[in-house]
Amino acid sequence: MEQGNRPPKKEQAEDSFFASLATLTVAYDIEAIDVTEKPYPYNILLAHSCANRQLKKSGQEVKLSIMQDKKGAVQLATHHKYNVGMTLYYIPVLPLYRLLQDRAQKQTAELLLSVFSYLYHSAGISYYKEEDSTLGYHCECLREMYIEDGDGYGEAEHNTYVSALNEASHYGEVMQRKIYNLYHLNHFQQRIDIYKPKTALERACLKLAKTANALLEQYPNQTIHRNMASEENDDEYEYGVIRAAQYISFIAETKGALYENIAQGINDEFGEYNGMEEPARTQVFNMKDEPDAGGLDFEYKLFPLLIKLCTLLNDLP
Repeated sequence: MEQGNRPPKKEQAEDSFFASLATLTVAYDIEAIDVTEKPYPYNILLAHSCANRQLKKSGQEVKLSIMQDKKGAVQLATHHKYNVGMTLYYIPVLPLYRLLQDRAQKQTAELLLSVFSYLYHSAGISYYKEEDSTLGYHCECLREMYIEDGDGYGEAEHNTYVSALNEASHYGEVMQRKIYNLYHLNHFQQRIDIYKPKTALERACLKLAKTANALLEQYPNQTIHRNMASEENDDEYEYGVIRAAQYISFIAETKGALYENIAQGINDEFGEYNGMEEPARTQVFNMKDEPDAGGLDFEYKLFPLLIKLCTLLNDLP
């Protein structure tokens, strides 16, 4: 019921609204306020306000709206959103490559490799060596600038970038093959079970791995792209919107001159866009669809995991 519009007929509105409210309260395990003595339409507005306040305690960014379908039924709808901010969720793979070369850290490295495999195969996070990758495109631009052209740059600068680009290309392909191997995903739980941490870093690795494995078990078919949406219409804007794969990806490194150059290029490019994809989900509570109070539970667990993983990788010796 939008402001400025006449409310629908009392009997039909109340019947459909309170049926929708009953479905919502069961799904979210909240209580509906008693408004039987309140006049229409104040009873509906009061019940909505009370339910909305309870939903805001869920820890997610959620709004509850009243809507009317084409047949005149008044129903409730939840609108969930996860604000990704201006963060680049880039997961560096070369720190793990270097850890894999240390025999004393074999179990730790393999545990993290299982996490990587989960994020790639199940969560759907892209890899920078894939075709049409935003990060891959920026790497190729730098390769052309420093290796193929090569003029106008000092020897030290030239050598630094050439070395970093070659490492990103060669070892990136090595890690891509490892992550792609489903063996690491299939043995995820087994690696957790046998892992015995001794240091603070190892305990952090185990905790992170358990969180990732729990996501795999709880949301086996959920990917990071499933609930992505934008408020912008691509056809109305010259540059469209920033896609999830452009700010969520595996990358070679998140330190050093090469990354600083790539990040600068990415941020400059993003400045030309008019919007971005973010996790968002709307659900109408009616008598037809099975209620689901999950909202963006997966995203509210996955994005903090990605931040912790990137921090951990950058702290590796």
